[in-house]
Amino acid sequence: MVAHRGASALEPENTLASFESAVRAGAEVVELDVRLTADGVAVVLHDPDVAATTDGTGYVHELTVGQVKNLDASGGRGPRQEIPTLAQALDLLAVHDAAANLEIKNLPGEPAFDSPRESILEAAVATVRASRFTGPVLVSSFNWLTIERCRDLAPEAHTGFLTIAPVDPWASLVYVRQHGHDFVLPQTPALAAAGEGFVREAHEAGVRVGTWVADEEDLLATLFGWGVDAVASNDPLRAVAVRNRVRGRPQ
Repeated sequence: MVAHRGASALEPENTLASFESAVRAGAEVVELDVRLTADGVAVVLHDPDVAATTDGTGYVHELTVGQVKNLDASGGRGPRQEIPTLAQALDLLAVHDAAANLEIKNLPGEPAFDSPRESILEAAVATVRASRFTGPVLVSSFNWLTIERCRDLAPEAHTGFLTIAPVDPWASLVYVRQHGHDFVLPQTPALAAAGEGFVREAHEAGVRVGTWVADEEDLLATLFGWGVDAVASNDPLRAVAVRNRVRGRPQ
């Protein structure tokens, strides 16, 4: 079970409080978004503009890590929260023996888009290697160039191709199979439309299936019943309970 930006239904997304809540709820994997500051520090933030989730303004790639750390990422949900560095997030996951899904945010059209160098990916890989985190790492992206580059930079990492609902998951599966990636990661509506046969065919090809985001009990039960390998949810407490019930695990 994958906690989407941590336990983001309960805590401010992509914060240490959210990650802590997620692993305590039983999430085996925490998904988080990685961006790069102006001084080259990998930080955890979904949007390119800090205004989306903090009390500040400006693009994260134009701010130093010190400036980013001065922002409040709580969104008014409880006490002040900092934007964590990737190193801080990995340290927390290491304590709880959880795995990490690093979504690298390097998309065409965004102000910090950087290809083919992939400096965000470079910084993320360097941070993981310098940390005490030794658990499994999945590097995922909507940009196929990013996960191709990851194969060169960090062949030890698992790679997964993310797609939004309008993209045909069968086409994504063809790409993933041909290029030897580990996961195909269609958005939940696309996977639901493709059905259980898609999961079965991916598994027969040696490809694991993940999806994002499922919070409703009926949908969670369907996905876990199909054998989906990685279901990302904003509510890991509910998702873990449904997973355990469907798959006959102890509650």
